[in-house]
Amino acid sequence: MFWDHIEPVITPRLEAAVDRSYEVFGKYQLRGTIVHCDCNVCMSQDHARLLSSLPLKEVSSSLLAEYTNSAHGYDVEVIEPEFKYFLPRYFELIANCEPPSHLDLDVCLVRLDGYRERWPANEMEIINEFFDAFLEASVFQLKLLKWPVGYRLEYDLSEVLGMVILAGGDLKRVLEVFDRSPDPEAAVHMASLRHNLTTMNGDPFFTNEMCRDKKEAGFIIGEFLYRTEIDERILKATELLDDPLYDDVLELGMIGC
Repeated sequence: MFWDHIEPVITPRLEAAVDRSYEVFGKYQLRGTIVHCDCNVCMSQDHARLLSSLPLKEVSSSLLAEYTNSAHGYDVEVIEPEFKYFLPRYFELIANCEPPSHLDLDVCLVRLDGYRERWPANEMEIINEFFDAFLEASVFQLKLLKWPVGYRLEYDLSEVLGMVILAGGDLKRVLEVFDRSPDPEAAVHMASLRHNLTTMNGDPFFTNEMCRDKKEAGFIIGEFLYRTEIDERILKATELLDDPLYDDVLELGMIGC
């Protein structure tokens, strides 16, 4: 996704989730230089020292991306508290459409995987709430880009779902938020996501390159998008929008479904 061209949508719910994360994780502090991989392709000593000394809100997306890039090791004694210290800043940057990753949004929060089984209830809940709020806000990203094949959405919601999947988030809960989101916005994104539908073993399957090993998630999203209710919502969205520029996205969302 071309994040440098995307304007953030900060809803009151999303803003509250970010603020609450600073409260919940505020008890975690760094104790010296962070644990990091200092090989030639991961993090330099200079970056490690900056991350360990700058006030949290002054850590830029590009600098925090160095930490994401160095996310190899993990232990609950030192690395997990360090990651929890940075987590509110991750949420703030992601909410502002500045994902701290050299790859893309999908992989920003891979270190979260397992949080629903191991982390305290209040920490788990604010993470779930952030995912819900960010998906809910992302639905209102409807800007179009013109490609040689026609108009497509600039904002790829599959990356938001990919982030939730790779973080071990509650995918079904996030999809319920998506399902409750208003049309025509939600229906346009549903149509766009349907462009990634295929079949596997005769069942609808959603493809995401970053999540290619997460087959259960692919089937869950595939089943969600394949429902006949989605066809109805896409058809109604055409009337609600009354804008022919969206026809390519919406019509392709009906093909083969």
